[in-house]
Amino acid sequence: MRILTKAAYAAPSVGFAGISLPLLIFLPAFYAAERGLPVAAVGAAFAIVRLLDIGFDPLIGAAMDRTRSRFGRFKLWMALGTPLLMVSVWCLFMPPAGAGMAWLVVSLVGVYAAWSICFVAQLGWGVALSGDYAERNSVFGWWQAAYLVGSLAISALPMLPGLRGDAAAVVPAMGQFILIAAPLGVVVALLLAPEPPSGPRPKVAASAYLKLLVRPNVARLLVVDLLIGMAVATNGALFFFYFGATRGLSTGQAAVLLFATNAGSLAGVWLWSRLGGALGKHKAAMAAFLAYAALLAVVHLAPFGAPPAGAALMLAFGATLSAGPVLVRSMLADVGDEERLRTGVDHTGLLSALFANSNKLGAVIGPAAAFALLGAAGFQPKGAVNAPGALAMVAALAIWAPLAVGLLAALVVRGHALTAEAHAAVRARLDLAAEGGEAA
Repeated sequence: MRILTKAAYAAPSVGFAGISLPLLIFLPAFYAAERGLPVAAVGAAFAIVRLLDIGFDPLIGAAMDRTRSRFGRFKLWMALGTPLLMVSVWCLFMPPAGAGMAWLVVSLVGVYAAWSICFVAQLGWGVALSGDYAERNSVFGWWQAAYLVGSLAISALPMLPGLRGDAAAVVPAMGQFILIAAPLGVVVALLLAPEPPSGPRPKVAASAYLKLLVRPNVARLLVVDLLIGMAVATNGALFFFYFGATRGLSTGQAAVLLFATNAGSLAGVWLWSRLGGALGKHKAAMAAFLAYAALLAVVHLAPFGAPPAGAALMLAFGATLSAGPVLVRSMLADVGDEERLRTGVDHTGLLSALFANSNKLGAVIGPAAAFALLGAAGFQPKGAVNAPGALAMVAALAIWAPLAVGLLAALVVRGHALTAEAHAAVRARLDLAAEGGEAA
């Protein structure tokens, strides 16, 4: 596959990353600390809206599986979802003075609904782009690299001279970045990246979709995706609270560490794409999750008095974060082939939605529980001296809980059975079926 094709396909991720990182890290703190909304209420709002969004994903995925057009099924949905996403981003990132919980909730609903459409469409599109075991690592590596370029750009904004130290101005600036980068990336993808033709429109009962959830390889990857989403989202949501309240760093200093983390993650894309092909995807993922857990412990125990040393450590930690998005999505594409061989039906849209769901559910459970526990411990995010118990709770939730979940993810992914050899056999039978042979 041409590099131009993979780069064009990945281009929307630059702008979409501008949504992901603020939703995880900046927006909860912005509405709690800068707009004065209660921490527990903000955490509940993000959790409830995301839970509602989880029910939306399978409907969108099923609709995409049934969509047929000259424009393509996934490209069509991305083109439809982008305008709604831009309007919702404007409302969420640039709220008027006095905007309260109602504004936050409605804006979140719009962002999550439109973002679901675009995310599921892009994931399904990537699954369809290539059927090759190793090439899929590259396709999703390009996606993750573009995503991290956007994350680096977003995380660099708080360090700019005009925004440094002005937390209230950072989130609107992020919104402006998204409003420029996302539609430009979508246009590039729609014009330059092809979408392979789809087969006949499937006629499948709803029960067939539910059965996907209990298929061994599907269920295992869903659990892994859930666990990694939970660990990364919890650590990310508490990033500034942890480094500010427990390590004594300023917002600007913590922003430098966040930038270093994202830079390390960008470097890790190449590493895990290569190791996924050399070791096997599940073995590379297991190694990454173990390294993630080990480096979390090092982050907590290491001093951060010298910024260069702290940034170097966060570079190494960040390199572990790109393994999940690259390898789990690539394994998802392989499992999609296995299910197509088994059922004769292309479930790409629904599988993409299920994996969007698992990651979102993890990102709901972790931060929601963390914010609730912080509120119960009496933690105050701004303008207060916190009790030792509250600070200990921040460290437990930002470091030790994600560490334990990362170890569990490594244990679960260890049993993944669809190796390169097994997938090659699946693809051979699919190719035979496409040529008129038997795929049974």
